[in-house]
Amino acid sequence: MKPIRYASQLMEENIAKAPIYEASVGEGLTGEQVNSRRKAFLTNRIKKQVTKSYFRIFFDNLFSFFNIILFAIATLMFVAGIDSLSSYLFVVILAANIVIGLVSDIRARVLVDRLRLLTDPKAKVIRDGKKEEIAIEDVVLSDIVYLDTGDQVPCDCLLLDGNLSADESLLTGEAEPVNKRRGDTLLGASFVKSGHGYCRAVKVGAASYSETLRTSAQTFGRPRSEIKRSTLSIFLVTGIASILVGLATFLTYYVPIWCGRAAEYSFREFVLQLSGKMVAMIPSGLYLLTSLTLAVGVIAMARKRMNVQELYCIEMLARVDTVCFDKTGTLTDGTLSLHGIDLLGDVSEQEARRLAYSIVKATGDRNSTAEALLDAGEGTEAYGSTLNVPFDSSRKYSAATLKGKGTYAVGAFGFVKSRDSAELSSRIESLSQKGYRVLVLYRVKKGIEDGAIEGMSEPLAVFSFVDTIKPDAAANIKWFVDSGVDIKVISGDDALTVGRIAELVGVPNAGRAISMNGVPLERIPDLADRYTVFGRVSPEQKAALVEALQKKGHKVAMTGDGVNDILALKKADCSIAMASGSAAARNISHLVALDNDFSHLPEVVGEGRRVINNLQRTASLFLSKTIFAGVLSVVFLISDWCGGVSYPFTTQNMLLWEVLSIGVPAFFLSLQPTRERLHGSFLKNILFKAIPAGTMESLVVLVIYLSFLISPGFMSEETAVTMSVFAFSALSFVTLFRVSLPPSRYRLAVFGSMLSLAVLVVFLDVALAKGIIPLDIGGLLGIDYAATYFGPGPLSLCIAAFAVGAALFVAIESYLVRRSRRREAEK
Repeated sequence: MKPIRYASQLMEENIAKAPIYEASVGEGLTGEQVNSRRKAFLTNRIKKQVTKSYFRIFFDNLFSFFNIILFAIATLMFVAGIDSLSSYLFVVILAANIVIGLVSDIRARVLVDRLRLLTDPKAKVIRDGKKEEIAIEDVVLSDIVYLDTGDQVPCDCLLLDGNLSADESLLTGEAEPVNKRRGDTLLGASFVKSGHGYCRAVKVGAASYSETLRTSAQTFGRPRSEIKRSTLSIFLVTGIASILVGLATFLTYYVPIWCGRAAEYSFREFVLQLSGKMVAMIPSGLYLLTSLTLAVGVIAMARKRMNVQELYCIEMLARVDTVCFDKTGTLTDGTLSLHGIDLLGDVSEQEARRLAYSIVKATGDRNSTAEALLDAGEGTEAYGSTLNVPFDSSRKYSAATLKGKGTYAVGAFGFVKSRDSAELSSRIESLSQKGYRVLVLYRVKKGIEDGAIEGMSEPLAVFSFVDTIKPDAAANIKWFVDSGVDIKVISGDDALTVGRIAELVGVPNAGRAISMNGVPLERIPDLADRYTVFGRVSPEQKAALVEALQKKGHKVAMTGDGVNDILALKKADCSIAMASGSAAARNISHLVALDNDFSHLPEVVGEGRRVINNLQRTASLFLSKTIFAGVLSVVFLISDWCGGVSYPFTTQNMLLWEVLSIGVPAFFLSLQPTRERLHGSFLKNILFKAIPAGTMESLVVLVIYLSFLISPGFMSEETAVTMSVFAFSALSFVTLFRVSLPPSRYRLAVFGSMLSLAVLVVFLDVALAKGIIPLDIGGLLGIDYAATYFGPGPLSLCIAAFAVGAALFVAIESYLVRRSRRREAEK
């Protein structure tokens, strides 16, 4: 037997056989060479599925576990000759669920796929002497790729020209950047942390690490959704329970037949029992409601220009109680302008501008500070350079050895070794307190060695820059404060500068600012709650701050757009990046702001709360019916085995409950606006209503049936069925009312409409059964009104049982909710 060869091995073999194209960095491959690589399938294309295929969408919606059971029940009912249309109402609901599921899934796929095109990583390649931007998957073997700060390395490459620092943490787990020089290998799916250069693609497609980022991003930092876990548990338990009940019902009917005895009831009655039990036990509506609600949330966020990359991050948005903002992009728009230059050494202002301009030109840095220095030096001629050190967020400076001038550096105060005077410190502190961003120009005495400046440096000038505060920053901050969300501002800039800007936009406790320069990671848990503004934060410290807040019980959202935000974004419960930010930040974030604006964050968090609060609110409606059917199925099975009463209810009897107190109101309640904070466990919150409701509904029916068994003269079985249907239907509306609390016009309107329709359906059912409406379609609720005695005894018992059951349900549910909130407050 031949050994199995994986795609990576096949690609390696193809690469080894391929002709060698050693194109220059200036010319790159020719069009003919690119086409030959494509014909040989030596491209960076890798089979991946970012969204469901259309086949999968149709298959999942048509052949889900519950759908198969319900289709089988409907077929069995048809074979048994059950011809009442209202008995098949669950099939209509099932068909509607399938259609709605298909429409929402297809629409979500179209929107998400369309929006993903805007955020998919790109690669810059040199072909026929021109720089082109192409999709990463279109890179071919031997392509000349240009890499800049923040770019994703599209495949395994060999660095031909330039110096850069690579973040390989997604591949190796090492957070420290790796310096790359000419001749070094760059791994696919790593990111350029600083610097720039030209490289050649040496391994593409399955032979490279290009998919490692996708795999790592899905398994690192993705929240384990409580809703997903809880609903899957509910579906598993109820699915197994319904099958066991169905199997027990099947054996109860057929075992006597197999033993040669006559069945105690007809095949038709057996099917009515079986369908009544299993249809009531299966919470198929909950499955639909969960997927539909989340899909609607995705579409709503897409309209707000937010690309949802992780479906269940909507839940985490609803649970967020702490938001970690970077200053840039949230409080300020990321643009800087030079405010002034304070001279310290023997240089003129014009020379200081030229030196700073020359450093940026040499390093090729393209951050906001570098852009401001370029603008400030516009019109001057840059000095040539021989060596340079690009800016890096961990060292906070960039440097260059300029021809005929020596080595100079520009960076944050305190990050370059120098003999700083008290006057310099005081001047920088004064500028920072006024909200200016400050950089110092230094003359480096020893020069550059091993990618860093060595020895002491002499400060020559202080550059002060002003951030542009976003016009909507204050309003956004106020929304979060009013909504009970704590705010942390985490920035690589000076703490005083950031604190001043935070104070101007209304961040509470903005005066609690601390510089994290030199603070060890083990001290961060003690500082996380004590301070609001954190300056001079390294990438590792950002991640440690997020983790410390999480360990203190907070659900943390993190915003960022740069390579230095990657570690913190991966740690956060919900991460949000800007489309214009680095490819690294975009690809590991749960949400991407497509319009490069975090001003939609209040709306996005509010949308998350709306979706999950409404899902949590309405899920108990479906589960209460499942509990009710499960309890009664077991009780009446035991009764049947003992020669007593069999399960008495059919699918028709559930019409009021299934449609008017669950299905229709659940849909409308899921659309209601709400900005309430999410409290407690999802499963506990729905069980606190579902278990008392389902239990009380079961007990009310059992009390009514017990009266029938004790005194058949007091109440016939037909009367017991009728009173039970009215009692559990009325109790289902009590559950709906509790779900609609606290009251609002919208919720009360939904409840009132459904209750009015229920009363109308009862009158219509009586009119059809009595022949008042001459339509030969039978009753809607499956009630035998002719055999039912509506005397004062049965009616009084029905009303009393309903009243006691409703009172007990409200009391137990209120107690459970109060106890849960008390325990949550104690934590």
